[in-house]
Amino acid sequence: MTSDRPPKELDDFDKRLIGRIGWGLVTDIQPPDYETRLAILQRRADSEGISLPEDVSEFLAITFKDNIRELESALITLVAHCSIAGIDLTLQLARNVLRDQIQSPTVNISIENIQEKVAEYFKIHTDSLIARSRKKEVAKARQIAMYLCTELTNNSLQSIGLHFGNRDHSTVIHARNIISKEISTNPDVAKEIKELRDRISLR
Repeated sequence: MTSDRPPKELDDFDKRLIGRIGWGLVTDIQPPDYETRLAILQRRADSEGISLPEDVSEFLAITFKDNIRELESALITLVAHCSIAGIDLTLQLARNVLRDQIQSPTVNISIENIQEKVAEYFKIHTDSLIARSRKKEVAKARQIAMYLCTELTNNSLQSIGLHFGNRDHSTVIHARNIISKEISTNPDVAKEIKELRDRISLR
């Protein structure tokens, strides 16, 4: 059985039925994270014998977050287009071909806006996110800001790193992985991310 809420929050259900449901394995299934989406794309590309450029893979994984069918459909569309036209798959081509499938966000979220909201939330100066400070509170805020940039913008990992004091893209990946893991294991971090998402979206 699947549901959008845990058994104890199911209304208008017989209590005995809810109890029986609760006896089984109850687990929270979240949408696949960025790394998983990348892995899905690469696996599909490998199975089809497709050479998938890294920047195109990143673009697809960032753009199609919620629906794996849409993610794979976007890849198939690109491959078919390149095959018919006899051209190579590039990031610019991907943007052009998929522009009608990409929903324009109601709010244009920038890296700078995310940095501003994160700094405000943690009561630190925006410059601290860019500086080389290793203070625990600053490092955590920086990692959260990087994570949100990968989730809420279409900027490449390289571009995000540049906005955080010219850091390497591997630093962005590391920050994203750490926060992704903490979201699933630390309720406080999950709450912080949700509150920040709301603040950024309502700007």
